[in-house]
Amino acid sequence: MKILLIFEPFSGGHRANFIRWLKAAVPEYSACRFAFFTFENLSGEDAIRLAAAGRWEKQLMLYRLFRAACRKYNPDHVLILELTHLEFPLALFGSPVPVSAILFVQYPELPRGLKFFSKHWKTALLLRRTPVKNLFLLNGEHSCNWLKERFGSFTRFIPVPDPAPDTDPDPEFAMRDSYGIDLSRRIFLFFGAISPRKGADVLINALHLLPPKTAAKSTFLFCGEPEQHYRKTFEKSVARLRAGRPDIKLNIEDRFVSDQRMMALFEQSDVVLMPYIRPEYSSGILALAAKACAPVIGPDSGLLGRLIRQNGLGAVCSVSPEALAKRIAEGVQHLPSVDESKRSEFVKKSCPEQFSQIILNAVCYEC
Repeated sequence: MKILLIFEPFSGGHRANFIRWLKAAVPEYSACRFAFFTFENLSGEDAIRLAAAGRWEKQLMLYRLFRAACRKYNPDHVLILELTHLEFPLALFGSPVPVSAILFVQYPELPRGLKFFSKHWKTALLLRRTPVKNLFLLNGEHSCNWLKERFGSFTRFIPVPDPAPDTDPDPEFAMRDSYGIDLSRRIFLFFGAISPRKGADVLINALHLLPPKTAAKSTFLFCGEPEQHYRKTFEKSVARLRAGRPDIKLNIEDRFVSDQRMMALFEQSDVVLMPYIRPEYSSGILALAAKACAPVIGPDSGLLGRLIRQNGLGAVCSVSPEALAKRIAEGVQHLPSVDESKRSEFVKKSCPEQFSQIILNAVCYEC
């Protein structure tokens, strides 16, 4: 019986959900014996070092953990749930066993330039040095087709949904009561780990530009922890906004919340803001908003822009403070339109069962 090791030593966010969904599907795959190397397998010392490590140290630490897990479990195949930090070590040093992985950075979405070509070189080196059976890309049909044309002789490139948690909202949570928001105001939600990549700077600068009439009819909720390197910058930006625009109603929930609380936030918001500046990433936020029937305002380019337009999930704009402020003002007057038929189909595809089935079928039956 083939041993499949699922490797994900980080915790929180999508990682915990990915592991939970895969574990739930394991009983259907009796042809494999499963082993999991997750955050719980780390010693306290390793967990602390990994959380505090810089970029290169983190990559080397993860590679050592990966090799140690391979020695311990002696797997026939390893499924890496996020390739980002292991991509370069595997490209340099290889893997003792075949691997499959989720590739978060979809570099075919990037404009052709130095960053694109460096990512392309790294991917080519990885596929030469490591036996990569499957690369899964979240909502990545476009990138998968591009990569198949260039590297499809051995590795399969497979799109998978970037799903929303299968959780009901907290029935006791009332957002307007909790934050003191009257019915005359539209609620705009910015959710998830707060970072420049997700457009936090763009959004704060856009709020400085809102007309007073728009500010009087809107409220904004930032829910999520700022990334460690960004926290001080974010706190200073928020302080400047509060000082310069005291008429902007801004609530900040600086923590991770339960899935039940999260779903309630999405269902009770009028608009979800996604001013992401990186065109090469998917986001589970889009599936959450679609599941909650909340329209989004997102970028007009890259993967997210394509998904919003193709699935009728809201409005897009160029990711600049001026364009975003204009879209928010329009959203106060008239909510971004959603195509209900397309939205419903997108939600059906973006389910945890589909995510798990596509991945485990590939690594258990077809390798």
